[in-house]
Amino acid sequence: MSQHSNRITFGMIGLLLVVSILFLLKGQAQPADNQAPARYQVTDSAGRQVEIPRRPQRVIVLNASNLELFYAVGGTVVGRPTTEALPEAVKAAVRQVPAIGITPNPNIEQIVALRPDLILGVNMPFHHNLIPVLNKAGIPILLQALENYQQIIDTLHFYGELTGQPEQAAAVIAGIEARYETVVKNTKNHPAPKVVIVWGSPESFHMATARSFTGDLVKRLGAVNVADAGDHSGGQMGYVPLSMEYVAKQNPDKIFLITHSPDEKTNGKIRNDLVNHPAWRGLKAVATNQVHLLPYNLFAVNPGTQVGEALTVLAGFLYPEVTQP
Repeated sequence: MSQHSNRITFGMIGLLLVVSILFLLKGQAQPADNQAPARYQVTDSAGRQVEIPRRPQRVIVLNASNLELFYAVGGTVVGRPTTEALPEAVKAAVRQVPAIGITPNPNIEQIVALRPDLILGVNMPFHHNLIPVLNKAGIPILLQALENYQQIIDTLHFYGELTGQPEQAAAVIAGIEARYETVVKNTKNHPAPKVVIVWGSPESFHMATARSFTGDLVKRLGAVNVADAGDHSGGQMGYVPLSMEYVAKQNPDKIFLITHSPDEKTNGKIRNDLVNHPAWRGLKAVATNQVHLLPYNLFAVNPGTQVGEALTVLAGFLYPEVTQP
């Protein structure tokens, strides 16, 4: 082969090597996230298939519990509910974020004006009613249920993926589960008290079943909830109407009261009205002063990452002989 041919051959090889190197560098420059679609489908708690961004950038949360969980795993929002039912750290973090109204009645015009790429709401009729308008605006809304302990854990996992912070979510979950296991272990092999959980306001009263958040925790702690027995269980319902006579017949060891209001004066009146009702005057729980008003911030709304604290409060009332963590 001539010297001229060798130069051509070596030149072609050099060119191919340069092209190959550039191609490899280009491939390495692609972020791993580009391998996954920018949007994907999820099923929310209402059973709806919803297409959402894999990494949403402009999130609005419509209720306190989801907001607290979202912030716990590194999320930020462009709109939030008008509520005081938040831990102080979350209140401080969202103080400058526009409020879009109370959870049952958010301002839809303000929501749309904030141009969200994802809305997190609850699986309740007042948020179902927002779907037609949001669909027309091209804004996805997920309706989340937070009705028991496991749903808190699952939601933290999901929000960790949404925020791109799965490790932070895993750390938060590990802390919750460690406290949960300690409390449950401490309360095992103790006599199971019989309880009723009353959810009330001056206008109406209901009993919480195992399908409610507090009822789920009571069940996990081994107590017997009278609302889960017989015809009063409500099937798939979280709450059933309160029957004073039925409770009197069951004669529970403990009565837990949850109210709609953080106002101590109002709550004191509700408690006194129940305790002094003729049907309840002879109850074991009343006679032994075992009628407990549960903290508003831990039980009137789902406590999110504070579920360990809620569990500890309940365990302290159910098993006062056991030292709680």
